[in-house]
Amino acid sequence: MSVAIVTGSGGLIGAEAVRYFAEKGLDVVGIDNDMRKYFFGEDASTSWSVSQLSSTIPVYRHYDLDIRDVDGIKNLFESYGNSIATVIHTAA
Repeated sequence: MSVAIVTGSGGLIGAEAVRYFAEKGLDVVGIDNDMRKYFFGEDASTSWSVSQLSSTIPVYRHYDLDIRDVDGIKNLFESYGNSIATVIHTAA
């Protein structure tokens, strides 16, 4: 299993990266904690995008994780280990 990790997976570019790598045959791990909602309000939330990715891409696995959470990110990377083929950083 080859894994692509995409930070900011609920955003425009992140979601497109998820689709791209899923189409290429990779399992995709998305990291997004919907900070857009926090900063810009309910209308800016990425939850609809994450929901759509989760329901339409069988190889997508979502983590509601803040990229500043060092221990959380470390644990995530350790859990996927050598399966990680690429990391795409689109989180702001």
